[in-house]
Order: sequence, then structure tokens, then C-alpha cells
Amino acid sequence: MRLILLASLLFAPRVFAQLHWDALEQDQKAKPGDKEAVAQFHFVNSGASAIKIVNVHTSCGCTTAALAKDQFAPGEAGDIQARFTFGSHTGHQEKTIAVTTSDSPNQPTLLRLIVDIPQAVILQPEFVFWKVGEPVDTKKFRVAIGEGFSAKVLGVESDNPDIHFVVNPITPGKELEVSVTPNETKRPQSATLLIKTDYPPENPQTYYEYVRVQ
Repeated sequence: MRLILLASLLFAPRVFAQLHWDALEQDQKAKPGDKEAVAQFHFVNSGASAIKIVNVHTSCGCTTAALAKDQFAPGEAGDIQARFTFGSHTGHQEKTIAVTTSDSPNQPTLLRLIVDIPQAVILQPEFVFWKVGEPVDTKKFRVAIGEGFSAKVLGVESDNPDIHFVVNPITPGKELEVSVTPNETKRPQSATLLIKTDYPPENPQTYYEYVRVQ
């Protein structure tokens, strides 16, 4: 009898919270120049009694969640607006919003906002390194302006004169290849190459290529 009761508990249908969401996940692809992504998560109180949203918590400070009210009668609908400010973020980003309700205080619902942010400047690879004692060979990396960006690479600088570099333009201002050679590999040393751009116009960014003998 106990085994039957245990099996019935294990395989019983899951009881969901009163809030019914149109979607728990939203995917967006940002365009060049976008500075934020905004998503609306729509829900309806499908239960027979009023429900209160007692807490909305985002996974990072770059994401906020806004709610016009927190109490919802049976059949009443609402929205949570999630706003993700990009800042220096690029590439694939996933942000979560945990929504806690009065009917399920210990099991928050997790909403996910997924955004792919294009890169203004692409470095391939982002790191160049030699092992200590390795032959002093020249290694290369590529700098390219991302598709759709009206940006230029203005120049490359190094913070270590013992690691030499040569810039080989492929498409002036848009794509170049940089050859890097350390003066020796007998000891650990490092350099940061500064890739200077004119983008965005109001606050031009510098990108970094890391070079190591390690």
C-alpha cells in the first residue's frame, strides 16, 4: 500500500501556479547600435482566487523588471517588462527574472531573456601566447569591424616594447592582420595591444589583445 501511495505521489501531474504565462523565454537579436533590449512577459491569473506578486528579482544589475501592480484578481492579466542595458556586453547573453507569488512563495517562476549582441570589433583569436622555451615564432591575429557597424580601426599600440608587432592592412580601417613576435621566450612576459577605434562616436572604445609568454 505504501509503495502504491509513493508511486502515485512521484508520478502525479505537477500542480502549476495560478499565473499562466504566454512564454517563459524570449529570444532577441540586437542590431548594430542598439543599447538595450526590452521584453514583455504576459501572464493571466488562471486561478480561482486573487494572487499577489511578492517579489521580482533579476540576475544582474544590468537588467531591470517593472510591474504596474502586484495584485491580480481571477482572470486578470498583466505584464512584466524586462529591460536589459547592454553596456559593454557583447555576444550571447542570458538574463533571468525570478518571479515569486503569494501562492508559491518557495518556488519562483524563472523568466529568461536571451539576447545576441553583435560585436563592433572582432578579434580572432583574442589571446596570443607562447610557452616559456618555445621557439620565437611570429604569431598572428585578425581585427575586423563587425557587419553593419560604421566604425574604423584607428591604430594599434603596445604597452611592452619587448614584444614587437607589425600591422598588415587587409581592408583599410575595416580589417587588418597583426603579426606579433616576442624578443625572447626564455622567461614569462606579457603585453597588451590596444586596438583604438572611432566607435561609438560619443565615446570611442579601445579593444584589447592579450599577448603572453607563460
